[in-house]
Amino acid sequence: MGDNLRLSKIFWSITAVVAFLSALPGVVDRTIYTNLFPSEFLPGAFPQDVLTLLVCGVLFVLIATTHAGDVKKQVVIVGLIGSFFYLYGIFTIERVYNSYYLLYAATFASSFWSLIYSLAGFRADDYAGLELAAGMRRTTAISSIVIAVLFTALWTAALIPLMREHDRIEFLYSIYILDLCFVMPAFVMTAIMALRRQPFGILMAPAMMIMGFFVIFPLGLNELAKPSAGMTMAMGPMIVSFVFAAFMLALAVSQLRMIRPAGSMR
Repeated sequence: MGDNLRLSKIFWSITAVVAFLSALPGVVDRTIYTNLFPSEFLPGAFPQDVLTLLVCGVLFVLIATTHAGDVKKQVVIVGLIGSFFYLYGIFTIERVYNSYYLLYAATFASSFWSLIYSLAGFRADDYAGLELAAGMRRTTAISSIVIAVLFTALWTAALIPLMREHDRIEFLYSIYILDLCFVMPAFVMTAIMALRRQPFGILMAPAMMIMGFFVIFPLGLNELAKPSAGMTMAMGPMIVSFVFAAFMLALAVSQLRMIRPAGSMR
């Protein structure tokens, strides 16, 4: 996608390696997050780490097999690395000070800068012939805007009482930071560019949905894992999480399949 795929692959590989090393201890020892997250989120830590290891495996394969013309593979890679940025942004900002904290910070940093490098090399002229069916493009763009508006409204409503009372919460404040400052603006910007038929927006819209899938899906896994920890599973939130995640994944897959390549893209 960028000018220097070889260097991008190096940065992606570094991110995948540190993410793998960050997730592996949680699979081996389930106690490393004790007292560092709210108890109701601890059941999902193990499936989250297993999922991260699987994503790393997919990333290694994609990185090894991606060539300059494989733009769809590169879009998937960007989306997966974006999910690492979000996950380990939470770990870093929430001060998960166990023995592996520096790995979490390294994953957060490497995912951010590898994304910056990859996207900075984008040249719109190289994708001038990129096309996507108008209905699919509008569906993804409007869905992105709705997601951004919905979560911005929810998080703002949650923040107003804290602001009014000069209060601070102990956990999960990182989600407000990441969503309001990074993720929701990115959803809106890619949606606007996609609606204007700009190649960057068309390509980044499915990447955003892939990232969103890997953010929302683990919330359902957390509910699914609660009975194993002696907790009550909340059926409603679990169903909402899985349905929402499935919707985002379906949009990403459909858009990637329907993109009409330009030039040497496949």
